[in-house]
Amino acid sequence: MPRLFIFHHFLLAAFAYCQNDLELTWGQEQSPFPNENVHQQFPDAVVGDDGSIHIVWLEQHGNQKSIMYCQSSDGAQSFSQPQQVNYSNNNIIAYMQSGPRIRAYEEKLYVTFMMHDETNYQSVFMSCSFDNGETWNEEVEISHQPHRNVYPDVEIDSNGDIHLIYYNFNQNWHFNGVFYAVSTQDSLDFIESNSLGVVSDGQEPCDCCQPDLALSNMGGVYVAYRNNISSNRDHYLVKLEAGDSTFSEPIMISDYEDYINFCPTSGPTISLNDSVVSVSYFVYETHSSYVNYSSLSDIDFSNETVLNDNGNQQNHSFSILHENFIHTTWIENIAGNADIYYGALEIGENELQNIQRVNQDSTYGMVTQKDPILLWADSSLFCFWSDGRSGDFQIYFSEATFDTITVPIDSREPSIVYDGFYLYPAYPNPFNPITTLRYTLLEDIKVNITIYDMMGRQVCTLVSSYQNAGHKSIQWNGTNTSGQSVSAGLYLYTIQAGEFRQAKKMVLLK
Repeated sequence: MPRLFIFHHFLLAAFAYCQNDLELTWGQEQSPFPNENVHQQFPDAVVGDDGSIHIVWLEQHGNQKSIMYCQSSDGAQSFSQPQQVNYSNNNIIAYMQSGPRIRAYEEKLYVTFMMHDETNYQSVFMSCSFDNGETWNEEVEISHQPHRNVYPDVEIDSNGDIHLIYYNFNQNWHFNGVFYAVSTQDSLDFIESNSLGVVSDGQEPCDCCQPDLALSNMGGVYVAYRNNISSNRDHYLVKLEAGDSTFSEPIMISDYEDYINFCPTSGPTISLNDSVVSVSYFVYETHSSYVNYSSLSDIDFSNETVLNDNGNQQNHSFSILHENFIHTTWIENIAGNADIYYGALEIGENELQNIQRVNQDSTYGMVTQKDPILLWADSSLFCFWSDGRSGDFQIYFSEATFDTITVPIDSREPSIVYDGFYLYPAYPNPFNPITTLRYTLLEDIKVNITIYDMMGRQVCTLVSSYQNAGHKSIQWNGTNTSGQSVSAGLYLYTIQAGEFRQAKKMVLLK
């Protein structure tokens, strides 16, 4: 059999595998801090520099609302005693998607939330801990536009600077704009810029939909939001590149002319890595949620994938981009009430995989689950949500268990299970100029890692040596065996270690 034909036979099998190589199962759900006759809602979580998981949520008992916090230092096996973050009582505001946010930098933790100010208008406040959550300082008002400031989101860059966005309204709830502010490390003195510039020509963001903020490693600021053009409420993105003084013109994400003549209370979520930006969102017209992504180098959202096209989805989806996959959750009403669902989309594909229900309560479809978020902690994926099965909403979470990988060799051979050998998605992917290939070896063995183009021609061999068992990595800089740069396009990288063979795709950008 000709060598090229054999390779293409293997190539087709590899592509089929690539669409199904993320296999996980959500484990037993837990309610780590139950509190009877108290509603727990709007969870948010972050991983600290030491690997600890930090969680905040809104707790309501009667008319009293509090921002609560706890942490886990052992991968969610146990949690600290919950403690209240806010000092002022009965002034907390939380509705729709606008609950507390927590971010971490070194041993510092920052929690942002809405509260009534001294004039009794809504404003944005921040509480800080400088000892990894042991103690909390009294909250400080950080939004300084007059009257009503709502829907805050914050992110912290690699220098420790805090980036803030929020919506501003006048005293009569007339929308004024989306404002962006920055505070330097160890200071809560936010220097505000002008409005993002998205209020013009009859356009303005949907005034009841939470925006979402993300930062790139190159210093770029990205904001996704739902617009409102004569009640057509599609999704857009604006960006502020490092060194620029103004945000870009809005870039359309969804184009449904989604007519909604009421408050949809559903904003998008945005996530990015070194080369890709992804957004998830809900469309009222179809009653479905979607993920869409684009290369950061030339933003053009043309990779939309529906999460579950049955018209039963409800108004919130959440996604995070991790390595080469977009992990997403959404709320779906199948049997009467809302349940949390999960799926994953590999960059370069257009079909969601691993679709499954996250909450496993026996009262399927009979109670409401809401406010789902996802979190990567070390090598584990967690989902946190607010669950109504006990009558009071309580914070629940589940951890995903990654199953043994099944690797097809080719169509003539049966699938073989390898417990311990694995080739991970390239990161970043797409990439320019360098990407990292990681792999795990179960035992000491001879390893070959080879790059091919899509014609089956060998580009270069990165590894051809006997290696010890364990986690390994190698970089590829987009050059061939002769050290010459190769053209942009789709490439296949393969690993062979004994009988174990696996292949994945990567995209080189120019």
